[in-house]
Amino acid sequence: MVLENKYLRKAIQKAGYVIIVKTCHKNERKSQLEYVSPNASMLGMNVEMLNKGMKLTEDYIHPQDREKVIKTVVDAVNNKVDDYTHEYRMVGDDGKLYYVSNEIAISDVTDEIFKVEFYIKDITESKAQEKAVKDTTRKVSKALDKNQQKMSHSKQKLDELITDDKVKLMMDTFTKLTGLYSVFVDVEGKIVFPPTGPATNLGDFYDLFEKPAYKEYYKHIKQTVIENDAPTILDREEGGIGKISAAPIKINDDLKGIWMVGSYTKEETATLRRVYDSHWEIANMISEDLRMTIAIDVESAKSKGAGKKLLEELTRQSIVSDAMGKINSKLIDTVDQVIEETLRNVGINMGIDKAGVYTIDSVTKNYVLRSYWNANGEVPSEEILTTLPDRMYKVERFIEEGDGIYVIDSSNVTQESKMELMRYGCKAVISYPIYLGDSFYGILFLGESGGERIWTADELRFTGNIAVVIQNMLENAVGDDNIRNVNKHLIETYNSFNVGIFVRDAYSGEVLFSNKKMNELMGYDFTGGDSREIITDLHDKFDNLAGVRKPFITKDKVVNWRRYIQRLDNIMDITEVRIDWLQGQAASLIILRKAKDL
Repeated sequence: MVLENKYLRKAIQKAGYVIIVKTCHKNERKSQLEYVSPNASMLGMNVEMLNKGMKLTEDYIHPQDREKVIKTVVDAVNNKVDDYTHEYRMVGDDGKLYYVSNEIAISDVTDEIFKVEFYIKDITESKAQEKAVKDTTRKVSKALDKNQQKMSHSKQKLDELITDDKVKLMMDTFTKLTGLYSVFVDVEGKIVFPPTGPATNLGDFYDLFEKPAYKEYYKHIKQTVIENDAPTILDREEGGIGKISAAPIKINDDLKGIWMVGSYTKEETATLRRVYDSHWEIANMISEDLRMTIAIDVESAKSKGAGKKLLEELTRQSIVSDAMGKINSKLIDTVDQVIEETLRNVGINMGIDKAGVYTIDSVTKNYVLRSYWNANGEVPSEEILTTLPDRMYKVERFIEEGDGIYVIDSSNVTQESKMELMRYGCKAVISYPIYLGDSFYGILFLGESGGERIWTADELRFTGNIAVVIQNMLENAVGDDNIRNVNKHLIETYNSFNVGIFVRDAYSGEVLFSNKKMNELMGYDFTGGDSREIITDLHDKFDNLAGVRKPFITKDKVVNWRRYIQRLDNIMDITEVRIDWLQGQAASLIILRKAKDL
């Protein structure tokens, strides 16, 4: 096996991937295992049995998913797609069920055979979290429907309704999403729902409502909220960092209590300033839902819609919050994986068919598909991979002419836009720009192919938030700690190799990193030096790949050659691999080792 492939696989294993390489025959259903990484046991696979041919990798795919996984590979080969991601289930020898995300790369395609590389990531935990969100959503929905049915129109029931679990669940959900502190008090300032929030300052927050000065403080809050009748932030204590956002819970004009959300740290206060408008809006939704619940039957029917609207709003806030949390996390998951997961969550929530992110290639300046989701789980079609990228320049122009967004649906479709939609295979489209700094970098594309879709204001606001989050993800991909964390593992791996390795800027030739062995060969730290000092004829001829771009190490962009290097006084075997380095700049990984076969 080629040495550099071994090194690259070791680096990827560092990031938690299981790697399998197979050679497959086109015309008959058989394959040959070329390589399985030793860490495959983390997915319940018996590496020894696989290497001996006593078990097949297909045996570990869940029986209900097996045919679909195999068919997807065949379809990808037939459609000349060489790079895509597939999610499915696996069952280990231990009987444990695993959910996996498989980044599949197809190469060396001939009339008879082709090679498949599987980069498999365990996503069981994230699937469990996804299920928990759905379960919570279902419980909220049941609570809404149950309360619509059981509440009478009496004044007594109206007061009981305020203390129902439904209202508490809504408030608790908002608190968990924002990481702030929350309490609901009645018109006299008495606590209705105990304070909730992070354990760090929860005790102090609780004490706030037990202090003698609280009664006067609450009068001030209530008076301010009633007079302003608008989103309001007040000091939690005079001269302190912490703040309080207060919103009334009313039924018609009857004030039932005040919902307060608080902060302690600078970060929490910054979050509070971002969400206090939403806090007020959700309080209004709760008030409206309560009013409708005790109204006449017609209004009761309408209240169900208000409840569902609130539920939908909370679910969408959860999607945005989850994506934003992953931007700031130190997870090993690549930015592209997080974007694809976000697109999937958005697509399922909105009931659309497809979503994708196109970005501009830094070398060719052409649009390429970066991330993609399809409701049917299909691989990107030829139109998605080749036709749509060519149309993105037109979409870019539409966006610039349309106040920063390109929207087509049945309410504004024209003959020209109808022809445009046919090219996308959609009947309704939303597109947002993605910027890096002041430069246009890409486009978020959302499409729906069925029915007479009309995008709502809530959907446009939601997708606009998602566009901003994805833009932040891509900014991180160009140069912040998320990429730096992943590349840190690569640096550690490179330093452990007993061959010379350095990374050079693709344009200037500056050495961005040099491993310990390379420094020994040179006699000094080669980092910061000029790579042209030892190599002057690098083969920088890399063909652009179709398909979704793989993060960090771009498959098949590899050149091998041999030459005498005067500075090292040796004939060296040289391998060059195109990569993105720490700040996202285009670079090359150079592997040097003494030639053994002269």
